[in-house]
Amino acid sequence: MLSVLLTKFLEEHLVLAVVLLLLPFPLRAVETHVRRWRLAQAQGCQEATSKVSVRDPIIGIDFLYKVFFGEPPERYLESTWAAFKEMGSTYIEKRWTWQCVYTCDPANLKQILATASEDFDLPEFRTSVIGHVFGRGIFVLSGHTWKHARTVLRRSFKKENPAPFLETLEHNFQTFIQHIPTDGSEVDLQPLFLGLTMDVATEFLMGHSTGMLNRGSDHSQEQKFVDDYMICSEEIIQQMQLGPLHRLKFNFRANRAKKRVYEYLDAFIDESLHHTRHCPEGSFLTDMMAIAKDRKGLSDQILHILLASRDTTSSLLSNLFFALSKNPHIFAKLREEVLGVAGHDAPTASQLKEMEYMRWCVNESLRLHPVIPTNARVAVRDTTIPRGGGADGQSPLFIRKGTAMFYNVYAMHRNEAVFGADPDEFVPERWLDLRPGWGYLPFNGGARACIGREFSTWGGRGDGADLYSAGVEGR
Repeated sequence: MLSVLLTKFLEEHLVLAVVLLLLPFPLRAVETHVRRWRLAQAQGCQEATSKVSVRDPIIGIDFLYKVFFGEPPERYLESTWAAFKEMGSTYIEKRWTWQCVYTCDPANLKQILATASEDFDLPEFRTSVIGHVFGRGIFVLSGHTWKHARTVLRRSFKKENPAPFLETLEHNFQTFIQHIPTDGSEVDLQPLFLGLTMDVATEFLMGHSTGMLNRGSDHSQEQKFVDDYMICSEEIIQQMQLGPLHRLKFNFRANRAKKRVYEYLDAFIDESLHHTRHCPEGSFLTDMMAIAKDRKGLSDQILHILLASRDTTSSLLSNLFFALSKNPHIFAKLREEVLGVAGHDAPTASQLKEMEYMRWCVNESLRLHPVIPTNARVAVRDTTIPRGGGADGQSPLFIRKGTAMFYNVYAMHRNEAVFGADPDEFVPERWLDLRPGWGYLPFNGGARACIGREFSTWGGRGDGADLYSAGVEGR
């Protein structure tokens, strides 16, 4: 009987039924609009006036042209800095179907990474791309899973006494120095730095070194692992540039490289477990087992941490020596300090702390070449950032849920208001009285700041001091 009455009602009032069925959608849209308007008004937000002009305002497909025909990868960071100089420290661009906010303003970075960090999370395109290539390690985790992994890893990296790490650094450096010609001829330091930091990271974290710099040994497998890792890293960068379209890209070469990376890593983990089985104090591997649910999870976590540990220090050393090679007067001043404090011996932790000019040089290198030059978050709820709105960009800006936030540390580190004149120049002396606060984030900031940053800077200062005292000169 009820069904008959309902059918009769629909036949007589079809239009009304359709209206009642669809009515919640416009009502919800109105409610959302009013709620957002009230939030924006309460925070004093103004509309952004700095927007990238697009030829396709409907879909916003212009960014694909930039990906495929824009600046080459090696010019990417310089091109972003040029864009900020033209558009201001915060601007908006439409990429595909979603809106992006680009910022290098310290106040906005503090808001995104610390003050309102609960309003932002890792973007799906980052977690999806990195997770597909390098697995579900800590750099793609969120929520409770990430907090648990972070707690365990912080315990592993939190060492009150850096002496054991410096000892590992020193005896690996002695192997490294054997590759430096004694006749004054030139040598490319970058591949040696990569080998050195890989050996140090694997020995310190896993109790077993790859031994890439050991003479008289076959390192073809280790070198192949590094080469395959670089192929995978390049694939990650290319896919992340495509944003939501990354799923349409398939690279057979990268997939084969990924397979070989895990094959090498699994064998290395087995050997490392054998070496650390009788360690009375436990090891980094045992800490990782507390995070991982299975062997694949263990491999993912170790791959993320191992490669991050290697890349940060090797990048720091390479960039530092490149800068010093262009500034021989700074190199001479730095070497004078090292010899004055530690002589020709390996510096201790306390001696490294005495080397003020060394600290300035490392800070300046990280300023010009931050370990994490760009990064991204996505708004998980409607929120605001302190700057970016209004004609001058100094008013708060309303951020809708789902907005992608790209923050640029490389550009922020070139802010004359914070770092003074000639921000593109390597000037260690600028750190004499400098207190940049959130204007200086070489290892990211907030809860997701790099947990191995102290080891990276200790490594940069320790290896740097050893090289200067050994008489190695940049050219």
